[in-house]
Amino acid sequence: MAIVQAVTLDLSGTLLFPHPSVGAVYAACARKRGVEVSAAALEAAFPLGFKGAPRQAKPEVFWREVVMRSFGSQLPASKFEAVFQECWEAFAHESAWRVAPAAVTAITAIRFLGIKVAVLSNADRRMHQVLAGKGLSKLFDGVYLSDEIGHAKPDPKAFAHAARHLGVAVSALVHVGDDPKEDGEGARDAGAIGVVVGGAYAPEKCLRSEHLRDLPYVLRALVTEGKAKGKFSRHVVNLLANLRGLPEDRGRSTDRDLRSIDDAVTEAFKKLRLDKPVPEDAIFAHWHELLPIKLARRCAPLRVLEGGKLVVQCENSVIKSEVRFHERALLAKIRALRGCQEVRTISFVNA
Repeated sequence: MAIVQAVTLDLSGTLLFPHPSVGAVYAACARKRGVEVSAAALEAAFPLGFKGAPRQAKPEVFWREVVMRSFGSQLPASKFEAVFQECWEAFAHESAWRVAPAAVTAITAIRFLGIKVAVLSNADRRMHQVLAGKGLSKLFDGVYLSDEIGHAKPDPKAFAHAARHLGVAVSALVHVGDDPKEDGEGARDAGAIGVVVGGAYAPEKCLRSEHLRDLPYVLRALVTEGKAKGKFSRHVVNLLANLRGLPEDRGRSTDRDLRSIDDAVTEAFKKLRLDKPVPEDAIFAHWHELLPIKLARRCAPLRVLEGGKLVVQCENSVIKSEVRFHERALLAKIRALRGCQEVRTISFVNA
């Protein structure tokens, strides 16, 4: 099995969530045009409206149908076009979205593992503006939207497109999303690893993570096992089976006592050194305190290499030169952080 080299994330329902809700945003848009509709009623009607709209249609046509079905007879025909435009434009702004808890920390932790991170979503190009407004664009090695690449999940071509542009094999790609069919089965059938976040189940041969913030721990286990053995050990297979609520594979170990999931997690944490502070965690958590805020926003720590060299990625050569003026003070501050005494030098690279 190929070592994990890249992770793609779904957007709506995985990384981003409507704020405060689809119904509330739609109700506010209608109110601007003099139409009063209950947010709760719109929230209840939205899932059916979304499911019944033509998925193969152009984005604006698709969402026009969703809005029409969600409002139904409560929206006068004379007001429809104005209300639709309000709804369409509302979800192009970051204020209509909230970021999943600890998402930035999770993405940064994944990058610290040396894994590329990108977006693969069936959304349209409005999401570029949302990601930029949330300050998320700089975290990704690519943003692949079905509206732009011409392929939508679960089509294998969508996953192949992302892998090709990230420069990795599809088998080295992990895709994370909330939809068991589009994200789980779609990734699996394309030859990638599908991870379903939240939800009630993960399809066969897919993994499940309760929260996005838990993803780095699953990936770290996969990467560590892959580098060490080129395949999953029974220990990791059984740990992942426990996480998915599936029976363990006892194999040749039928005469041994089975350990509880708590014991397995404890041992896994010790084996992977997850029970000890790692320098990347502390550096990321305090990054905006280590440099002037304007510089901190235009560069980012990537990973600590063997030998104690911290790699920092800068937006361009000008930023790299400015950050180098702070190198001595930056290194001193980093070494003062818990678990960072092993950091001895800093290497600055361009994005």
